[in-house]
Amino acid sequence: MSIDVELTDLAYGGDAVGRYEGRVLFVPGGIPGERVRVDIVEERRGHARATLLEILRPAPERVEPSYPLLTDCGCQWQHIAYPAQLTWKAHIVRQLLVRIGKQPDAIVQPTIGMSNGLSPWHYRNIALFSVGPAGEVGFKLTESHDVQDLEDCALLHPALDIVYQRVRSKLIKYFGDSLSEMIQGFTIRGAIGAVSAPGTNAVKAVPTLLSLHARPGSMIEAPQQLAHELITIAPGIVGVIVERVGGRYGRVVAGQEFLTDTVLGRRFRVSADSFFQVNLVQTGVLIERAMQMLEPQRTDVTLDGYSGVGLFSTFLASRASRVIAIESQPSAVMDARANATLNNQNNITTLEGTLERILGQLHYRRERIDVALVDPPRAGCHPKALQALQILAPRNICYVSCDPSTLARDIATLCSGGRYRLVAAQPVDMFPQTYHIECLALLARVGNH
Repeated sequence: MSIDVELTDLAYGGDAVGRYEGRVLFVPGGIPGERVRVDIVEERRGHARATLLEILRPAPERVEPSYPLLTDCGCQWQHIAYPAQLTWKAHIVRQLLVRIGKQPDAIVQPTIGMSNGLSPWHYRNIALFSVGPAGEVGFKLTESHDVQDLEDCALLHPALDIVYQRVRSKLIKYFGDSLSEMIQGFTIRGAIGAVSAPGTNAVKAVPTLLSLHARPGSMIEAPQQLAHELITIAPGIVGVIVERVGGRYGRVVAGQEFLTDTVLGRRFRVSADSFFQVNLVQTGVLIERAMQMLEPQRTDVTLDGYSGVGLFSTFLASRASRVIAIESQPSAVMDARANATLNNQNNITTLEGTLERILGQLHYRRERIDVALVDPPRAGCHPKALQALQILAPRNICYVSCDPSTLARDIATLCSGGRYRLVAAQPVDMFPQTYHIECLALLARVGNH
C-alpha cells in the first residue's frame, strides 16, 4: 500500500521518521523536511517500515549519491550533504541522551567532521568482504544479507582499494566455481599512517594484512602457494592469515602476523585479531579531544578500560604518573605490552581480563584511580564494571563510544544516585556516509561520593 507522508526526523539506525496511523514510520533513504511517497512493507503494533517510491518535495540537503551501489551495503547517508550529516549526528546523540540517558539538559557539541579539505570518502583502513553463494565478492546488503558484488570500494583508502581489486580478481581466478565453497570472506587491514600523513590518500603501497576466512570443513589446497601469489600480485601485502570461521585464532601462512601503524607520532603494533580504529585521521582528533576533556595530571593514576592495543594508554602515559590498562583479548594485550616498549613507556601496566573482574580486584586492593577512560565495544560496559567505577570514584570519566544508544544507557547508570554528572558529549565523525556515530562523553564526580 502506498501513502504520502511528511518526514520529520532521523533515527539512530539511519532511517528517516514520519507518522502513519498514529505509529512511527521508518523510511530508509529519506531526509527530514521531505514529503515522500512510500510503500508500507511491514506493520507492527508500535511502528511500521516503508520503502521510498518517490520524493515529492526534496530537502535542500539532498544530494545525488556518489556511489549508488554502496547505499544498500553500508553507506546509508550518502544522499545527505556532508555538513547535514554532521548536524544530524549531534542531534541524534542529544535525543538519545535525553530519552535513554535521562539527561534533559545534555550539552552536545557540534560533530567534528572530516575537515581541512579532507574527503569524507576513502577513509577506512580495514574492511571485511563477503563471498556470496554464486561467487559474488563484496559487502553484505543491510536488509537481506545477500552479497552486493563490488569491483571496488569508495570507503577504503585508495591503496587498499587496489589491494582489494587484485585479491578479489585472484581469488575468483584461483578457486573458480568453488570459491563460495572454500572462502566465506576476507579482511584487508592496512597501516596507512606508516607510509603517509593520514588523509593524504596517496596511492602508494601500504603495509597490509590479508585474512582469508575459510568455510567450516573446507580445506584450502597449498595455502602457502596461494598466499605467495597474493603477495606477488597485490602491492603492500606483508602477511596472509587463514582463519576458520568460528575459530578463535588464524594461522599465518606467509609473512608476518601484525602491522605497525603510526598515530600522532606514536607507533602501534596491531595484530590481525586486535581491534584498531578504522579512520586514522579522526582517530587523532578523538585522542586529542579525549585528553582535553579528561585533563589527566602529572600525579594521576589513570585507568584505561577496554584498552585494546594501548591506543589511549600511550597518550595517557605521557601526561600521568601511571596507567592501569585492562583488556580481555589476548592478542591485543600482547600488542599493548609491545607498544609500551615501542614507545619507551614504562609507566603502563596492562592487565589481561574482563574490566568488571579486574576493577573488583583493584577495589579490594584499595587501588587509587584518579581519572578513567573507557572505550567499550558496541554493546557498552558490563553493568558490574559501571558499578565498580562508581565505587572507585575517579574524579573524571571519559567514555568513548561507537554506539550512542548504549552510551546513553551507561550514562544513566553512572549518573544514578547523584554520583556523577554529564558535563558534555562530543561526537566525532569516524564513519562518514553512514549513520554510525563515535562519541566522547565527559562525566565528573559530584561532591565527595
